[in-house]
Amino acid sequence: MPDNILIIDKNTSELRRLREVLVREGYSVMTASDDETAKQICEQINVKFILGEAKLIGYCKNK
Repeated sequence: MPDNILIIDKNTSELRRLREVLVREGYSVMTASDDETAKQICEQINVKFILGEAKLIGYCKNK
């Protein structure tokens, strides 16, 4: 099973580009353009890696 990666960025075109690259490399990628969405994803899915704005990353904690 591939590692789950969460990308958090308000710039949706950046999200798209990063997602395309990582999916092509075989990763499972989720994206969030705001902190509330990122928080919801982290509550539902075990995220191994996070890429994004430093101020938003604090919302993700493994269960």
